[in-house]
Amino acid sequence: MKKIILKNCDTREVISLFKKSSSLDNFIFINLQGSKLESTAYNTNTSALKSITAHLTNYCGEFVNELGDELVKIQFTNAGKLISVLSLVGTESVNVTFYIEDNGYAKKVVVENTEVNLTVPAADKEALAFLEIPDHARHTIFEDTSTLEYKVGITENEFKYLSQLFQLNKESCRVCFSISGNTVTVSEIESVDENVRNTVNTLLNDVNIKEFDAFEKLYSKKLNYESFENAADAEGYLHCFNKSYFVWIDSDEHYDIEFHSNKIKFISVDEKGTKTYVVLTPVHFA
Repeated sequence: MKKIILKNCDTREVISLFKKSSSLDNFIFINLQGSKLESTAYNTNTSALKSITAHLTNYCGEFVNELGDELVKIQFTNAGKLISVLSLVGTESVNVTFYIEDNGYAKKVVVENTEVNLTVPAADKEALAFLEIPDHARHTIFEDTSTLEYKVGITENEFKYLSQLFQLNKESCRVCFSISGNTVTVSEIESVDENVRNTVNTLLNDVNIKEFDAFEKLYSKKLNYESFENAADAEGYLHCFNKSYFVWIDSDEHYDIEFHSNKIKFISVDEKGTKTYVVLTPVHFA
């Protein structure tokens, strides 16, 4: 079997990469071509998707790929086990070797230093095939800007504050984003009253920002942003999203938030140039 080797790794950085690449279901699904890694994760109804793009040359002292630019697929059904193994070999001077079968799928990964050698079997070819996204669909989901209406840039501190707001009421499962003029507002509404829910959904469908703003909320937060762009000369924005999937958004120094007519997209880049996309589609208030 041919090998792909990350020599002299700092395992803390490799662990961080694999944590970013894993799904809520603890899966890892990676496409690797040359040194470029792309991972994909999404929920069962594809209303929440996450993609990671990284270059493995940034995660080791020396990178060796015996397959050149051939497409390789690396899959694990238990990300936790892989991360546990990486944590057992110290933090420096560690080699991580992927063994690749003739069909282009990883057979196993071996993590080793001068004292210990640990092996984690990779998943079978069919195990995570459902996570494969065709290239044209990937472009539409993560790269296409034809539906873009607004774009704002926020800092890590601002996103951390939002995350704290999201934790205030764990019973609430929806978060709303509205834009009026150059004001971006994040808010949550909670009610078990069916009439209230129907009213909120009507306001969302009609993009009735004025009446929505007057509605009683758990909280309402005006977003502090570094940059603001009305990309489509839009007159306003109002959508509701599933709050539980915001945990997919990684801790980075800066975030671009793209507000599309049919989705919201969070884009962040860390100090190693690893790029994270999290895309959520609107849902009804429920």
